[in-house]
Amino acid sequence: MVSFIIGGILIILGVFGSLYIPWKIKSKNIEIKFMQTTSMSELVSILTENAKAGLEGYRHYVELNGLAQKDTLQKAPFSETEVAYYNADLYQVFEETETYTDDKGSHQRMKKSESLITNQKSSGTIVLKDLQSEDKVFIDVSQSGLQLEPLKTMDRFEPANNIQSYGFFGSFSFGQMGARTLGFRMVENTIPLGRQLYVLGEAILAGGRVNIEKPRDSKKPFIVSVRNEADIVQGNKTSATAALVFGILIALAGILVMIFVH
Repeated sequence: MVSFIIGGILIILGVFGSLYIPWKIKSKNIEIKFMQTTSMSELVSILTENAKAGLEGYRHYVELNGLAQKDTLQKAPFSETEVAYYNADLYQVFEETETYTDDKGSHQRMKKSESLITNQKSSGTIVLKDLQSEDKVFIDVSQSGLQLEPLKTMDRFEPANNIQSYGFFGSFSFGQMGARTLGFRMVENTIPLGRQLYVLGEAILAGGRVNIEKPRDSKKPFIVSVRNEADIVQGNKTSATAALVFGILIALAGILVMIFVH
């Protein structure tokens, strides 16, 4: 009886993974490919004309391309590079004693591990500057539902005795984990200044400037990405295929459990 319950759950999960998730991803791709890129000057004109017509708070779903700029000073913590956005992880890399058993008995060996000890994200607003004009739009990247895709710009291991060269560690303290701390792994995902961005969201004129916000229709994508439209669409296709295959495998596992497990 238990095998039928477990198998049934796996089949349901498999059907969900192989049908619903790919469908949802494909719907997002249709929305992305349907959109036509709007210039910022045209966007400003649309929003301004609607405001003059008395449509205060008018929201316009739009696809934009532009260059990443900063609204306020943002410095990535490890590289200390000025960026439009950063998401930085610090891992403590250490050795610990691991006990294992084989046919000759119990043994001990040193195992290398790492543990995330801090995560920092910038909280400032990203400025998207038009490629031709001086027009700009502003994007609060802390909004929920945002598909934010930065670029990995740093992934570096530093031995423990080298960390003094990084200003970040000046007032930093850490606990010992395992037998010996080997060092630290520093990872930064950033949106560099001047990087071309693809943006899909809802534009609104507020306080004399254009903000890009989460669409009120939850089915519409909300994206800020260092990838271009073609790469985003292709990545979504790959994800849909992976979900389909994984879902089928889970469903098959459920059928096998129901047949062979008693």
